[in-house]
Amino acid sequence: MNTPLTCPITDIAPLLPHSGRMVLLDSITDYGEHHLTATASVGENHILLQNGRLPCMLGMEIMAQGIAALTGCHSINAGRPIRLGFLLGTRKLNLFADSIPLHTRLSVRVQESMMDNTGFGVFDCSLHWTDAPDNQRHLLPANGLLIQAALNVYSPQNETPKPV
Repeated sequence: MNTPLTCPITDIAPLLPHSGRMVLLDSITDYGEHHLTATASVGENHILLQNGRLPCMLGMEIMAQGIAALTGCHSINAGRPIRLGFLLGTRKLNLFADSIPLHTRLSVRVQESMMDNTGFGVFDCSLHWTDAPDNQRHLLPANGLLIQAALNVYSPQNETPKPV
């Protein structure tokens, strides 16, 4: 068994089947058997920006990467390769803002609700803003909650990934 990864984890790319600008998380601040908390930021080179803002709906991809990072942590700890994963859909999606401004810091939280032995899982996820430009804060929910959803994911058990 490998030495378990310890937080904070700032080198996220080895945990995901993504590379370059498609890695959307900045760090993992906490994880356990069924949960993960991570940070992300909306910088000027963010790959999902549209007209200088991140549409809140696209925050689902950031939450999905939180799920992938949790799976990646467990894979690395067990000495297994990183597997591909697919976001199948969502239930109970709640968007509390239209978009997220540049230079906003985010907190991503994922909690496993269910995972079966075929690779299908459901995770309760949320995306919160933790810091934003002063002149943009009035556009964001005061309680920080931007998105809340149950994400349905699938990770084939026998797949070897190629970075995207």
